[in-house]
This record gives sequence, structure tokens and C-alpha cells, in this order.
Amino acid sequence: MNVLTTTWRQLVRRRLWPVALLLLAALAAVPVLLARDAAPVDTPPLPQTSAPAETAKAGADDAFAEPVVAKASTADRSRRRRVLGSRKNPFQPAPVKKPKVKADKASDEKADAPEKTGGSTAPTTPTTSAPTAPVTPVAPAPPKKTYAKGTLIVRFGDPTSDLDRMALPKLGALPKDDDETGPLLVYTRLTDHGKKAVFLVDASLEPTGDGTCEPHPSNCETVELSKGETEFFDVIDPETGEVAAQYELDLVAIK
Repeated sequence: MNVLTTTWRQLVRRRLWPVALLLLAALAAVPVLLARDAAPVDTPPLPQTSAPAETAKAGADDAFAEPVVAKASTADRSRRRRVLGSRKNPFQPAPVKKPKVKADKASDEKADAPEKTGGSTAPTTPTTSAPTAPVTPVAPAPPKKTYAKGTLIVRFGDPTSDLDRMALPKLGALPKDDDETGPLLVYTRLTDHGKKAVFLVDASLEPTGDGTCEPHPSNCETVELSKGETEFFDVIDPETGEVAAQYELDLVAIK
């Protein structure tokens, strides 16, 4: 009872009680309507069917009675069927492809085979190879000369004769084999980033040429020469003051 009272109060509060009354009236009217007997309905007589209609119906029934897939006869099997592509047995293994013979091998075999003319084989002429010329042994190239850093290539000697070409290392003296006078020039160092060579000059020499005298031309203690320059040195006799000998110095290269 409490459940019905609570439900009714909620419907009244939410203003849904008219809907509840309509639902109750519908539930009461359903059994009354179902209890009433339905009025009999008069069924109209069926029209008489004609003979053509019955024949068409019988033909349609026969068409449905025939099967769609029928067993093939011997005549149908012997008839040739047209299909796309060539016939292939699915259970037959694929044929193995033969390797292609190279053209070079075929041409060699053809060249080796004897030529047939008139049913007889033509004789082959033996090939003769030309005699090979004797091979002259090639002499190995001489090893390239190596020089120490700062070495000079100079030509020095009497200007009236052939000058001696030589390699002059640092602190090397000129002339080399003169025991009577001793060394007159000594190669001391390089200046101007290795472009000029400095020679210490003996007091008995009077230089003239392309070189530069230091500290002064009248008092020449050292001579600076560049590549390609030439300097002449006169040996002065200290007693007579005459030229006793003369030397030429050519600076060929600076290694």
C-alpha cells in the first residue's frame, strides 16, 4: 500500500496523473474488447479458371520441375569445346628449360668442323706462328740523387777553362783541392727565405759581378748570390798589388 501511495504522490507532484489515468482506462478496456465475438465476413466466390490458364500453369510447373544441371551424354562429351588458351594438364610437371649455348662456343665448333665440298672433307692447312723476337732487357732507371737541405749546385774554376760542376754543402770551401792558397770562399748560410746563399770572402779577393757585398763594396766580407747569378773573384798579390789569379762562381741551383 505504501508503494502505491508513494507512486501516486510522485505522479501528482510531477503532474503526470492524467497519463496514469489514461493507462488504467486502457488496461480496463482491453479485456472487454477481446470478449466480444467478431462478425462473420462473407468470402466472395472464386472465379472459374479457363483451360489456357491451367495449361500455362502446368507448363510453368514442368519448367520448374526440370533440373538446371543435367548429366552429359556421350554425344555431348565427344563434341569439341572451344576454350581460351592451350590445353594443359594440371598434374603434369613443368618442362625443364634447356640452357642456351653461348655464341662463342657455337662459332668455335663451327670453325673447328671440316668444310665439306662435294662429299669430301677439305684438308686443313697447319698454322705457323711467326718467330718471336728476342726481348731486350730494359735497364732500370738510375736512382734519383738526393741532397741535404740547403745544398748548392755550383760551377767554379778558372773562367778561361771549363768550370767544374759540384754540390757544395753548408760550410763547404772553394777551391777544394788547392793546398797552396787554401780556401778562398766558404758557403755559410741561406738568407731571404732560402733564395740567396751567403759566402765568406777571403781578404785577398776582389769580387765583381751580380752578387751583393756586405757590409760595403769597398770592404767586402761576404757575398750574397741568388740562383742564376755569377760572381768573379780576382786574387790580389799583397806585395805587388797585381792580379795573381782569377775565379768564376756560378750559382746553378739551391736544393
